[in-house]
Amino acid sequence: MPLPAAPTALADALGAIRAQIKVLEACEAELCRALIEAGQGGNVAGAAYVVALQESRRRVIDPSHLPAYIRDDPAFYRDSRCTTVLTTPAPQAETPGDEDFEVIERFG
Repeated sequence: MPLPAAPTALADALGAIRAQIKVLEACEAELCRALIEAGQGGNVAGAAYVVALQESRRRVIDPSHLPAYIRDDPAFYRDSRCTTVLTTPAPQAETPGDEDFEVIERFG
């Protein structure tokens, strides 16, 4: 897909894609919930895809249980930088024909 050149068009394109992603992620979450609730436990085969339901565990450190000398010592941490690209709907711009205008006519 060719990208638009103007930054304003890039912003609108990114915002539109992220809106579509949000809708798709909500649909995905609902489908996953329904598959898990169906309780089939193993694989669920459709006509085009097979879904595998797997349980897993992971171990995470709870920082509140670490000794203060570790929590408060910067030697145990590292800094990193990242750039976050946020999208928010712009205030509704007036469309042509919606704005108030004055008609000035020349006489004579």
